[in-house]
Amino acid sequence: MAENDRQLGSVKMVQVQPNGLIIETPSGYFYDVTRRVEVERLLISSLGIEAITPEGEHVLDIHHINHPDKAYDDDDLVSIGFTSHYDAMRERFGEHMVDGSAGENIIIEYAEEVWVEDLGGQIAIESAETGQRALLDFVSFAPPCEEFSHFVAKSQHERLPATELKATLQFLNNGRRGFLLVLSEGQETVTVQPEDGVFVVGERE
Repeated sequence: MAENDRQLGSVKMVQVQPNGLIIETPSGYFYDVTRRVEVERLLISSLGIEAITPEGEHVLDIHHINHPDKAYDDDDLVSIGFTSHYDAMRERFGEHMVDGSAGENIIIEYAEEVWVEDLGGQIAIESAETGQRALLDFVSFAPPCEEFSHFVAKSQHERLPATELKATLQFLNNGRRGFLLVLSEGQETVTVQPEDGVFVVGERE
């Protein structure tokens, strides 16, 4: 931890999306939370996130630049969420909102809710084993989509009225759904796993 760093909790869990969480069915588009995969550790490079299974298989996250089905911008390669945000979602919507159900790659244990102004311009994830630091540049908060909002409100089969959908989207917005980051320029591939420390290392201009 550098002198001016500010502690922002520690990594609780890490996961990947081998495929997107929104699927198309004859009845429309649905959010399938079961398609996320919790793993022991992540490898983060300038191309995005991948995981290595116990069998040695490399699995690319759907947001990785080299994923064959990538359909997103290149500024959303890493996503983080906070346990405090899941506490707020469970209080409002129910116990089905388990940590990580929004699909973020890194879930951080932290008691207080975190907003854009709390993140600064850059965060560091410091290995509990080696002390190696992964520097990540803040890009934006992750805006919630309608499919995720219907999942949150347990209304995937009977869609929310417009006013309730709007209220749900607003509740999940501004970072409660998570944040998007990229590995800082010049950083080599790093490993992130549970118990690693998380720190704010810069102030947002």
